[in-house]
Amino acid sequence: MATSTQKTLIRSAIAIVAGLLILLASSFIHFRFDLTEEGRYTLSETTKHTLQNLDDTIRVTVYLEGDLPMSFVKMQREVSDLLNEFQQIAGKQKFLIKFIDPQTIGDPKSYKHTLQRLHESYGLSPYTIQEEDETGKMTQRFVVPGMIVSTSQKFVTVNLLSNVLGNSPEEQINEALKNLEYQCVKAITQLTAKTRKNVAFLVGHGELPLVYCYSATVSLLDLYNVDRVSSQQLLDSIQKYDAVIVAEPTKAFSEQDKYILDQYIMHNGNVLFLTDNIAVNIDSLKTSSYTFALPKELNLSDLLFNLGVRVNPTILLDNQCTKIPMNVAAYGEQARFAPVPWFYYPLLKPAKEPHIITKNIDVVKAEFASTIDTLEGNGNCKKTVLLTSSAYARVLNAPNTVGFQILQNEPNKDFFNKYYVPTAVLIEGQCNSLYQTRKSPLEKESQAITRRNQSDSSRIIVVSDGDIIRNEIEVTNNDTVPKPLYFYKYFSFDKRTYTGNADFFTNAISYLCGDEDLLSVRSREITIRLLNKNRIIEEKTYWQIFNIILPILLISIVGVVIFFVRRYKYSQKYVG
Repeated sequence: MATSTQKTLIRSAIAIVAGLLILLASSFIHFRFDLTEEGRYTLSETTKHTLQNLDDTIRVTVYLEGDLPMSFVKMQREVSDLLNEFQQIAGKQKFLIKFIDPQTIGDPKSYKHTLQRLHESYGLSPYTIQEEDETGKMTQRFVVPGMIVSTSQKFVTVNLLSNVLGNSPEEQINEALKNLEYQCVKAITQLTAKTRKNVAFLVGHGELPLVYCYSATVSLLDLYNVDRVSSQQLLDSIQKYDAVIVAEPTKAFSEQDKYILDQYIMHNGNVLFLTDNIAVNIDSLKTSSYTFALPKELNLSDLLFNLGVRVNPTILLDNQCTKIPMNVAAYGEQARFAPVPWFYYPLLKPAKEPHIITKNIDVVKAEFASTIDTLEGNGNCKKTVLLTSSAYARVLNAPNTVGFQILQNEPNKDFFNKYYVPTAVLIEGQCNSLYQTRKSPLEKESQAITRRNQSDSSRIIVVSDGDIIRNEIEVTNNDTVPKPLYFYKYFSFDKRTYTGNADFFTNAISYLCGDEDLLSVRSREITIRLLNKNRIIEEKTYWQIFNIILPILLISIVGVVIFFVRRYKYSQKYVG
């Protein structure tokens, strides 16, 4: 019979062996438990389906390795956990992961040259961190928060940080972690998609030139083929394009061009209308205190009316708006500029019940937006409001004056007398043709299409402002450089950027093209719970004691209790 000492040794040996087996198993099997309220660490069904149906081997090379700042260590851990879970689903033969320290590439003394090569060859953007060394001198440190996702034939670069102006490194990292699953699945989709869908910007009616919608165009190129086509070209290849964008036309549509758009919709085409119904020469305010807002005739009203919406010739003012610089110095004094609210540039917000297009996006900056009415009729169509004004809005009819006089007195509570005014509407379903009881305006009906009077299923989005996809430009040394869509030229006064514009635009196109699965990954609601910095500073000593001294104290108490229990147990045994 084994003695008590032998039993103790056997139990200890079993515990050690079990611990080693668990440790060994954990190195081969990756798993994590998701205890978050919103299921942050649970992969979406779209992600799982994508990984389970890989036809080619995916290789992911991550450059977050080496001596990293603490905030980027968190990002590295999150990336590693997510990719390991991807590998668990796809299989180790189909999904390969490699972490590389950029400083180990080439000569460490020429690290900046390595970063430049990574940027030029692969598009990886290094992130610069300003740090204070032991002597108090500020030094630069570089991190490469990105990865290359590749197959045997091509690769996609994923830069995890957006480098949005005004956002702190912590805010950018948190935003990157929220979009991490989407960025990875999007890259895999780019590499594995057998065909790419086609999107076209319509031209020929004074629409936005490429230089002013360059940022919006580039944002689509990751997933779609993008063309710029005339109405005739659209007619000749009416089945080719999954979505057509009408971006801020300034010239009236002819009946022939309008008929082509109508027939494109009847052939189950999808259209994003970004139309301004008023014209304002904002540049004239540089030399005058006011200008005029005049109705714009685009000859699209009956087409949109037939689809079930009406874009009104109105100007939307909103208390939730951007800021512009205004000279507040008295007459004769040196100019002194201060930020003031510019009610003509409203910040549109998602409707109270957000659609998948607008879910979890920031406000959308507009310029001289109009109001939209939804109407009944026209086939079996469903209408959904996507964007609205805030609860403090005002509507002016055009023609009207636009000027700085509106800023001379602070508006009273009765000034903003409208609330949640629609500015963007989605129409989907079976739509009837505007020309079902009319003769075709084309001199000769195209042989490429058969005239239809009703669509089977179309999606149309109407937005009352085309400027939401207009990017700023910078002209230097005769070079015109488009700025990112989120950039606002008065950033130094407004102190914010507008990522909601790009998100709304890309989400809208994804929905029109039928890519709801990928869109659902992007629209997941993930909450990043940040630490309270004030409490960290004020209660630093308390939590240090709590986390260091308390565990030691508890272990000591447990040890003492076990000691006396065992002592009492064996003393009773020997007495008996």
